[in-house]
Amino acid sequence: MNKIYLLSTLAALLLCGLVACSPRQEAPMSLEERHAMQAKAQCQQEASDMVDEGPQNSDDPLWAGYFEMCMHRLGVTDAELKKMWY
Repeated sequence: MNKIYLLSTLAALLLCGLVACSPRQEAPMSLEERHAMQAKAQCQQEASDMVDEGPQNSDDPLWAGYFEMCMHRLGVTDAELKKMWY
């Protein structure tokens, strides 16, 4: 009886561990989210192409200016930009 209890407890713990470690399904991205992510990748590249020296990220005001100008050109709003880390 003790072995059965121990084995069933171990099996239950193993099952719980497998369920807890299984990858989670994320909700599919909306069309707007996909558009914003594609625009982000394109604008990061364009801004980096425009800036020769210094950090090629939002720490550089020149890079950030090019990036935001490109994002606006591609139809990304200021509200969407605020939600996005770049």
